[in-house]
Amino acid sequence: MKKVEEHPWIKFKKYPHIGFPLERKDISKLEGYIMDDAKIAKHSFLPFLHRTIFQRKFRANTEGLLNKSKKRTRVKAIRPKAREIYFASHFDAQIYSYYSYLLSKKYNDLLKTKSFDKSIVAYRKVEIEGKKNKHKCNIDFALETFQFIKDNNDRELTVIVADVTKFFDSLDHKILKQKWAEVWNGSKTLPKDHYRVYKSLIDMRYVNENLLFRNYKDRIWIKTKTENNPKKARIRQKPIKRKQFLKDNNAIAYCDKTEFLKNSLHLISKTTKTKGIPQGTALSATLANIYMLDFDKEVQDYIDSDAVKGFYQRYSDDLIIVVPREQQVEAIKRIRSLVKDKAKLEIHADKTKVYHFQHEQGKFKGYEIDEVTGVKKNKTLEYLGFEYNGQRALIKTAGYSKFNRSMKRAFKRAISLTINADTTDDKIHKNSLFKRFTYKGAKRRQIFNGKTKTTRYDWGNYLSYVEKANVSFNEFNDGNQIKRQSRKSWGRFNELMSGALEKVARVKR
Repeated sequence: MKKVEEHPWIKFKKYPHIGFPLERKDISKLEGYIMDDAKIAKHSFLPFLHRTIFQRKFRANTEGLLNKSKKRTRVKAIRPKAREIYFASHFDAQIYSYYSYLLSKKYNDLLKTKSFDKSIVAYRKVEIEGKKNKHKCNIDFALETFQFIKDNNDRELTVIVADVTKFFDSLDHKILKQKWAEVWNGSKTLPKDHYRVYKSLIDMRYVNENLLFRNYKDRIWIKTKTENNPKKARIRQKPIKRKQFLKDNNAIAYCDKTEFLKNSLHLISKTTKTKGIPQGTALSATLANIYMLDFDKEVQDYIDSDAVKGFYQRYSDDLIIVVPREQQVEAIKRIRSLVKDKAKLEIHADKTKVYHFQHEQGKFKGYEIDEVTGVKKNKTLEYLGFEYNGQRALIKTAGYSKFNRSMKRAFKRAISLTINADTTDDKIHKNSLFKRFTYKGAKRRQIFNGKTKTTRYDWGNYLSYVEKANVSFNEFNDGNQIKRQSRKSWGRFNELMSGALEKVARVKR
């Protein structure tokens, strides 16, 4: 039997969409179609599935009492941050993945000839020096930044952190097409297949996920195991009352492609925007990096100049530069000007954070200042999920807060399932909770099927990330300060477990 060739761009997903998820048996079909330029040049893309994700923001309660740690309690912000995400159909997603793969190779080869190769870190596989096939992550990038600051503690430094406003939504289509063609073949025009993919992004058609669910909620396609043979699965249609129950029911599709094209074309909307590309495709991130080529060059040239000798790093729309104090005003002015003139984007003043690092009372310290008045604020440098005060680097407390909220929600859900679900017994399923929220599930390992290795990995949980960060920052911090941040998580877990068991016992009496 001929072995099926593996491709790094083929990535199977299982989210419900228009049409069914792809499987390994479809690889030859994907190869024959997607790798054929002529077919892609005429391909008819299905509409995206549009979802709005609200990210809760918490702010200090300035009117409340201080807690035991002498800090203000935190309250939910009135306006949560909304992110507009677009999911391509399963087949179209493979097309975007393939073109992302092709463009990424061209882009990375181009960067090797540029001075800013090591400064652009998002959506790239940056290999760890001396470790083949091991790649850096946000932990390593944050460490590199903080290490530069620490290594230059003999100077008074200004650190500027900024992020571009509505980055993906604001990309200029003309610049995008120009840079895409430049990276691909060094010309000003795109081949027909690339142009077809480009048009599918800028002239985007989409269906609101809530509308699609309401239209098909009485006949959602799900995948279930057969009673006589648990290893064999079958698909069938089933009514599902609420969208949040899709995952529990193992929903794989709202409808098939033929049914949608026949009966539901009226659900399709078309973008009226003259700028931007959808955030959520495999290609979007690659294009965002390509789009910023001219900007990155200008910033790096300035940072490397004799007057500055600073540091620059860009992680998608988040950028950080470190300059001598005397360059502070010029650096801020230049960054905003380049974003506006080179990239046709914008950085608002409230999206710019300025930090001073210098020696005070025999210690190297860092803190935020007001950009206009220079007044010191009681905040330390925050970047890529870490904070650094000149003495030590720690994981942002917001990360632990999110972890604790997830833990509380999981226990609340476990209690509800134990009490109300007909398909479960009257005991809380502890194993999954231990695996998600304690050290017992933190080990990262390849999954075995009996004695055979599989292609799947158990990536651990948030505590795995804490341990990895602690190892990376151990020498920098001269200790295990990051690991000590998590010392209360075991106690919180056991408190929630005890409370859950007591509640279930009361109800079941």
